[in-house]
Amino acid sequence: MAMDYRQLEMFRAVMDAGSVSAAARLLGLSQPAVSRQIAQLEADFDLDLFARERGRLQPTAHALELYREAAHAFEGVERVLNLVRKMRANNTGTLRIAAPYSFCEVLLPRIIARLAPQHPNLRYAVEPGTYEAIAAMVAKREVDVGILKEPVEHAGISTLPLVDSVVACALPSTHRLARGASIRVQDLAQEPLVMLGRNAAWLQEVRTLLNRAGKAPTVRLETHAVGAACGFAANGLGVALVPELLGAQYISRGLVLRPLAVRIEQRFAVGFPKGLQRAGLVGKFTQAAAKVARDLLREARRGA
Repeated sequence: MAMDYRQLEMFRAVMDAGSVSAAARLLGLSQPAVSRQIAQLEADFDLDLFARERGRLQPTAHALELYREAAHAFEGVERVLNLVRKMRANNTGTLRIAAPYSFCEVLLPRIIARLAPQHPNLRYAVEPGTYEAIAAMVAKREVDVGILKEPVEHAGISTLPLVDSVVACALPSTHRLARGASIRVQDLAQEPLVMLGRNAAWLQEVRTLLNRAGKAPTVRLETHAVGAACGFAANGLGVALVPELLGAQYISRGLVLRPLAVRIEQRFAVGFPKGLQRAGLVGKFTQAAAKVARDLLREARRGA
């Protein structure tokens, strides 16, 4: 049985107006167009909703019963539409955001601060997590947007590019390696290292490059938190290998960032449930996030 909202709307208009011609005027349509839709509705329902008497439609008992039930449905639809109008007018509602822990100290507060003036009544719910957990939350529609790393291989997620970053070394400004514009991988073999995580693909790439150079890295510390890695580096415990975007949040601790001479890229993206409109808040959040990320990188490089 097929039926669409428009047919039901025309049925209600005929019942309210008392005739097809009056309903057509109410809807801004031609009389034949309304008549066709009513006939199609009767065919789809396999019910006689109107009796044709002297050129006029008289509602049957089926039509009267359907009209009573349809009224409840239309009340529900009207409530939804009124809520949407109110949300559009007042920017109310909640934007649910999933972000890595490393984004939550500096980057995400700046993003929300940039977005907030455009939506003064919008609330925010932030769910920190790992990239894997964030992808799962986005795919399950538990959040509206999530900060992810490309490639994102999940059928339920669409992405918009956020910013490209590189792997960099975080080290005190007085460190001997801070004098150059970049750091060769082989130079790291002579330094104690603070390694971020253990299984990240880019760290494996660094290890491979060191091995090819015949160097064995000296790992003094391992941690899963960018802030902790930068804190260890600031206290002279080693050179921290971090994504430049994330390390840029901590240069106020007396650190500088120096990219590796061999460019190892990381692409950050904003993920959202597939089928969700890219316009609206998803697009505005992405624009705000990209601007904040670019500005932070520019600040870090200028400070270098």
